[in-house]
Formats: sequence, C-alpha cells, structure tokens
Amino acid sequence: MSKKRKLKKKAAILIGVVVFFIIYFISFRIGINMEKDKSEVPKKVEKEEEDNRSLRTQIKEKKKVYISDKNIENIKIEEDMWDEIKLFFSDFKKVRNTTSSYEAVYEGYSDDGVKFSTDLNFFRVYTVNKEEYYKVPVSSKDAFKKLLDESIYTSFDLLSHYKDWKEVTITHGKEIKKVHRWKFDDLAHKMISKRVVGKVQPEKSKERSDYNFTINIKGDNFDVKVDTMGKDYVKVTSKKNVSYYEVHTSLFDYLKNEIFEIGKK
Repeated sequence: MSKKRKLKKKAAILIGVVVFFIIYFISFRIGINMEKDKSEVPKKVEKEEEDNRSLRTQIKEKKKVYISDKNIENIKIEEDMWDEIKLFFSDFKKVRNTTSSYEAVYEGYSDDGVKFSTDLNFFRVYTVNKEEYYKVPVSSKDAFKKLLDESIYTSFDLLSHYKDWKEVTITHGKEIKKVHRWKFDDLAHKMISKRVVGKVQPEKSKERSDYNFTINIKGDNFDVKVDTMGKDYVKVTSKKNVSYYEVHTSLFDYLKNEIFEIGKK
C-alpha cells in the first residue's frame, strides 16, 4: 500500500509539473502575440486641417484683437467696438496686391497669428504664408478712421496702461486733486469696464447723480478725459473721440470716499 501511495504521489507531482509548464508555455505565447499585435498597429498621426477660408473671414471670427498706430501700441480693442469695425469688412472689395506706395497707418493682430493693417485706402490681412488686400470704399474712409481711433484712444485697455501716464488730475466741482505717481496703479485698477453702451442712459444717470468727477490723464502721445456719469457709467473722451461704458461702481466709490473723502469731513 505504501509503495502505491508513493507512486501516486510521484505521479501527481509529475502531472503538476507538466501542467505548470503547459500553462506557462501557453501564457508566454499569448503574451508574445499580444505584443506583436500592438507593435503592428499603425500609429495615427493627426494632421491639423488647413483653414482654407479667406483671411478676412478668419479675422472676423477672432475675439481678442489688438491695434496700434504711430503713437500707441498694442491696445486691446473692446469687443463691442470690434463688432462695429467688422461691419465695414463686408463693403471691402478684394483686389490684387497694392503698389509699393502702401504704408500702414494702423496695424493689428489677433491672438493666434492673423494680422491686419490699413492705410485707409486699402485693408491688408496676412499671416506668415498668405496675404490678402481689400479696397476701402471712399465713402467709408472717414467713418472707418474714426472708429479705429476710438478703438485706441477711448479703449479701457489704454486706461489700464498706467505706466504710460505722465500726469493725472481729478476734479469735483471747483476742487482739483493731483494724483501722485505711486497711486496711478490704484486708480487704474478701479477702472473696470463691463461693456460699451450708448449715450442716453449714461447722460440720464449723470443728471440724477449728486456727485460726478472728471479724471484727466496725460500720457505719452495721448490725453484722455474720463467723466463719471453716476456710479455705473463713464464717458471717455480723447480729442474728438468719445465712448460711453458701463463700469463697476468701484471707481465712483474710490473717487468719492478715498480721493475727495466726501462724507468723512
């Protein structure tokens, strides 16, 4: 009996060893095949589709657009103003490249490489690899120039460039306060716009307000006047350019409480 048990035990061990190697061999083969299958799967290369639309169409879809002239550089155009500027584009007629006499008066760019410029006779849109020219109608020239000037000189982005300010005074009635340079950033950070608006509501708000203030800013190649129209609106004037904005009340509160200390006296 003991011999039979020993034989059975040896047989069981032998069978176990054989089964182990069979399972190991099968697993090994499966692993090799899986690695082979993975290596044979071609890698997908995603290619960016080339945008074949006209550059004029592409620039119209941009949200962040910056503009410069010979005096001021890299001013972000307010979105509402950019919408107004784009209305002119549909009247522009595409032409061949202009003559060598073309010299840009205004230049701009989007945040992804599409650029534009104009001498007010032609409008050029271009990238590194492509350019398009459009004729600006004579009937649109003055209105187009006026809007481009407003987009620079009455932009809230220009007001935020306090490092370019040279002198700032604020008036309330007959009282005038001069703002020191180390407080320029405080004032700039209080001027936060919400949106461009028409003149009717701001003018009504000014009439209802007990307090209104005027900020005069002199900078490198620009003078800007900011009139508060109650708590919620301001009028921005630079030469003949005028824009109205709805703003946060932080500016009005700062002028009333911190600069003139009205109510504290």
